[in-house]
Amino acid sequence: MKIKELMTKKVITATKDTKIAEVAKLFEKHDIGFVPVVNAEREVLGVLTDRDIVIRGLARGLSGEATVEDVMTPVVVDIHRDEKVSRALEVMGEYQIRRLVVVNDEKKLCGVVSLADVARTKHTNKFINEILYEISIPNPQTEKPLKYLEVDDFPL
Repeated sequence: MKIKELMTKKVITATKDTKIAEVAKLFEKHDIGFVPVVNAEREVLGVLTDRDIVIRGLARGLSGEATVEDVMTPVVVDIHRDEKVSRALEVMGEYQIRRLVVVNDEKKLCGVVSLADVARTKHTNKFINEILYEISIPNPQTEKPLKYLEVDDFPL
């Protein structure tokens, strides 16, 4: 199976001049945590995650008026739309990331493929596939436990 068969084609994007508060609202509205940052020609300039906003933005004391360019990750790990899904798994593992920007022959954005997308395929063993699928379900539980587990709660 190829990436183009399972990638998300309708991708929400931002520009480097978009305010991070606007992107945060998009994250909430669409239940996402990642957007490619593109220029007018749909060339990918970077990516922005919810973690980028919190770690880089808040840690630096930036307000919601700061721009995407101030906090985005400028290094993009991408994959060509005609690559095999197994290659996406390799790249995600190599870079320890959960999402890849998908590009066409002109290196322009044409989609996004996530670990959740891969989890819905038959390219991992059944047990791992089920775990990835469960982890990747949108809208996880809204109430978190008040007590965090200690390491000793699960002895080996």
